[in-house]
Amino acid sequence: MSMTAVKIMECAVADQGEMKIDRIGVGVGVILYSPIQKIAVGIHVLAANSVSPTPDNPAKYANTAIPFALEQLGKKGVKPPLTVAFAGGSEMMNMPPEIRMGPKIVASMSDALKQANLAVKMEKTGGADIRSISLDIGTGKIDIT
Repeated sequence: MSMTAVKIMECAVADQGEMKIDRIGVGVGVILYSPIQKIAVGIHVLAANSVSPTPDNPAKYANTAIPFALEQLGKKGVKPPLTVAFAGGSEMMNMPPEIRMGPKIVASMSDALKQANLAVKMEKTGGADIRSISLDIGTGKIDIT
């Protein structure tokens, strides 16, 4: 089975095998999947919001990553419905609440998904865990560990 590994601040599209986003800590890993067309896009976001509507790397920011990912799926002819799963947003211990980035990235990602009218099927966020999210593109099975 082929493997598409989505790296930090990367957006990747795949239509076969497994898609995996590993070592998700403070950032957020998101998978958007078309169960009809069996195509997925994965993004590993590292920051909440870009001040620019067109940053050099839209996959870095939650507020630009979702529109960018939908654009990538659109190039492949993919339209909703989409299955959405995301994980991450861990908090570093002993950090004051005002500088904890994880919850800010999660909130920004939730807003971006709402603005795109995408409902989240599976979410594991917060805490201090480093997570992974994987999708079997053939079956649509998503695991967050």
